[in-house]
Parts: sequence; structure tokens; C-alpha cells
Amino acid sequence: MILTRKQLLSLITSLIIIVGIWTLVGGFTTETIHAETEVGVEIGMKAPDFTINNVNGNEVSLSDYQGTKVFLNFWASWCPPCKEEMPAIQKLNKNYDDIKVITINSGENKDKVLNYMMENNFSFTTLLDKNGKVTTDYLIRGIPSTFVIDKEGIIVRKQRGAITYGKMEEMINQ
Repeated sequence: MILTRKQLLSLITSLIIIVGIWTLVGGFTTETIHAETEVGVEIGMKAPDFTINNVNGNEVSLSDYQGTKVFLNFWASWCPPCKEEMPAIQKLNKNYDDIKVITINSGENKDKVLNYMMENNFSFTTLLDKNGKVTTDYLIRGIPSTFVIDKEGIIVRKQRGAITYGKMEEMINQ
């Protein structure tokens, strides 16, 4: 099918009008992509939001850190691999001001967690998942477990088991 010059001009004009209207009503932007991203715990999914207390009794939500890359780690003080990686998490917290380090203690009482943190001079944000809801929402089957969440709240890396400082850096820099 061969179009005449008039038909071709009409087709191009129609396409320009359609694109213009699409752009005016919002079109397909990166905000649309992120707004429609499925919530879940796999890489590429929007991290489930939560609100739980920190060791000082203040409520903290993951969404409080929207716009900041988050290093999220699940742990317990009775867990040998968790204890092994804690100094590396502290080092990460100290060396990277642009990353929010959040650890979630799974199921232990506040006094036990606070004493452990103080005895070891750990200063990163520690939240208490007393009833295990956040641990369940993140499908944690073993600790430690770590997630890196980008500035838009999307999970970009995850790791089961203890990791070294070098691996932590690799995770946050990819």
C-alpha cells in the first residue's frame, strides 16, 4: 500500500497529536513504572513496608527512608553467623553516610538486644520484630539475611547467610 503525500502528512499529524495528548495526561513515566511495581521480596520488586519499634521504643518505617539506599539485615544475638558479621555491618554503617543501615532483630526482647548492642558498641539502627511479622513478610527462612533496597524502594540485591565486609560493599555498589 502506497500512501499519497496528503495521507502521509495526515498520518504524521495524527501521531503527533496522539503523542502530545499522551504526554499531557502523564504518559508512561518512571513514576508510573515504580507505582505499578509488585510488592514482594524478590529482586526487582518493591520492598514490603513495615513499621516497628527501634531499641529506644520509637516507631520506624521502611518508607521513612524513601529516597535513600537501605542495607537491611535480619539477625538474632544467639546466631553465631549473625554475630560474626555484626562488626562488618558496624564498619559499613560508619563508612557509608549515604546508605541507611537497618538491622531487624527477629524475636528477642528489647533488653537482650539493647545489652548486646551496647556491649559491642554497635551504633546502627536496630529494630525489634517481636511478633515476627516483618520476618514473615520478608520470607526469612534463616538468619542472617540481607537485602539492599534502592532509593525508590526496589530490592536490588539479597543474600542469605553471613557475608563479609567486601561482599557488603559489593552489594551496595552494584
